Amino acid sequence: MTPIKTILLGSTAALLAVGAAQAADLPSRKAAPIEYVRICDAYGSGFFYIPGTDTCLRVGGTVVGEYRAYSTSYRMSRSLLGSNSVAGLSGAYGPFFNGVTTPRFPWYGSVPGVGAYSNARSGDNQGFAGTGRIELDARTATPYGALRTFIRLESTYGSDSSAATGSLSGGQYFGGANFSNGTVFRSTARETTILNKAFIQFAGLTAGRVQSFFDFYTDNINWEALRGSNATVGAFAYTYTFGDGWSSSLSIEDNTSRRGIIGSTVGVNPWFPAAATGFFGTLNNVWGAQQFGVPDGAQIPEIVGNVRWDQPWGALQVSGAAHQIRTSLYGNGAALTNPTLRAIPVRSEDDYGFAVQGGVQFNLDTFAPEFFNGGDKLWIQAVYEQGAVGYIQGNNLSFEAGPVNGNTFYGYGNGGTKASNGWSFNAYDCIWTAGVNGVGHCDKSWGWAVLAALKHYWTPTLSSGVFGSWMSQYYSNQSISPTFGFGSGIGMVNLDEYRIGTNLVWTPVKNFDIGGEIMYLTDNYRSRPVGLAPDYVLWSYGLPSWKGANYTVEGRLRVQRTF
Repeated sequence: MTPIKTILLGSTAALLAVGAAQAADLPSRKAAPIEYVRICDAYGSGFFYIPGTDTCLRVGGTVVGEYRAYSTSYRMSRSLLGSNSVAGLSGAYGPFFNGVTTPRFPWYGSVPGVGAYSNARSGDNQGFAGTGRIELDARTATPYGALRTFIRLESTYGSDSSAATGSLSGGQYFGGANFSNGTVFRSTARETTILNKAFIQFAGLTAGRVQSFFDFYTDNINWEALRGSNATVGAFAYTYTFGDGWSSSLSIEDNTSRRGIIGSTVGVNPWFPAAATGFFGTLNNVWGAQQFGVPDGAQIPEIVGNVRWDQPWGALQVSGAAHQIRTSLYGNGAALTNPTLRAIPVRSEDDYGFAVQGGVQFNLDTFAPEFFNGGDKLWIQAVYEQGAVGYIQGNNLSFEAGPVNGNTFYGYGNGGTKASNGWSFNAYDCIWTAGVNGVGHCDKSWGWAVLAALKHYWTPTLSSGVFGSWMSQYYSNQSISPTFGFGSGIGMVNLDEYRIGTNLVWTPVKNFDIGGEIMYLTDNYRSRPVGLAPDYVLWSYGLPSWKGANYTVEGRLRVQRTF
């Protein structure tokens, strides 16, 4: 080996030795430990800790697929158009007008306009609906108790009779609208997404979009809604727990979620035109021509309170609510003319309605052991309202038109779930009447609803429900039979409505249901509306005879998975 090669090899070995020694002196870095998802059992099953936090989260959801079909008792009499449907009589069609353009003689009466009826062939007797729900429930332990945040989002699809409120008008042609005749085609199918619930709970405080604190039974076992109160509202509430199962809540809630329609029977005097002199002419100059009432903006929220008692045998709750009614009376066409002349209210009024409710729920473990998914349950509930129809009308997240509860979304205060078919009426917080002395007043309605529902488990996987409700709605004498000559429009009608149904559900796998439901719904109107034209006049327009009783039979097939 040459001296030069020896020197090079020796230098390389020395450098490697020095490098190894220096590397041994360097600090070492270990990989961060993996933080696995940990189970949180403080709030029940399904919760886990969000990695890196002390917050527990539960992710859940539901998917529902339904097929619905219904039949009605409605039949035409001497109709030119076949089996038509007439909806929305409200007393606002104008006294002794045909509802189109031409005034008639006093004995003629009012005929609903073209926009108030539809050809029967345009109505589906079946439809499909699908709903998807996602829920997030986050809870954190604090010195004041659990801090909870809850979110529920729902999307739905419905075809025609199951279509959502707000669907595009018209049929599938002309871009979703029928320009030649708006009464022929029904609403098209539509997808809709809503924020069903979203609230925060902390130390007795609840704030956000919640189930009303007035409510007790909320369609727990039935799919078609029953009458009563089942409302989703915006609210700020405080709940105090006394102990031994007793609690009480005080809540301020969204007025618009309970706001009903305002009606009017005030209109022109057919015998004495507004230009006439004397008492009748003066009256009509004051009232103008046909009048319509509208709800004004809310100033005060719903004031709701309850007292509840939960025990091993079940639960008991008493609820009460105060409801502000602000309304004005306007001349017909006020919004279409000079606002300084016609858009100023003829008359305005502030008033209050109220509602009271009592409900009880029994755990019937004697009939079905507790291991049968919690055992049998029985609910009984009754509610009375005055000037607050939203508290008896049913689920306010319901399609409010059509003969059945069209889908899960989206109604308003006077609550959809209408059973009416053929001739149908809206429900009103109050109705403007001229009064016996020509002094206008919005007469409050009143009504009540009772319901009962029983859930029974035949086996751990086979259950059925039996349920029903009875609602009665009443109006003042002036609303029903306006004094002739003092603005006699179409009078409202007192009514009774009955619902009774049953379902059968098979649960082959936990949280997976296959079942069917059938419900019978009927409306009974107690009299013919004052001011409505005689049947022979209705026939001449191709409209049906007045029919004081109508019924619907609805069937559903449902497949549902919850996780």
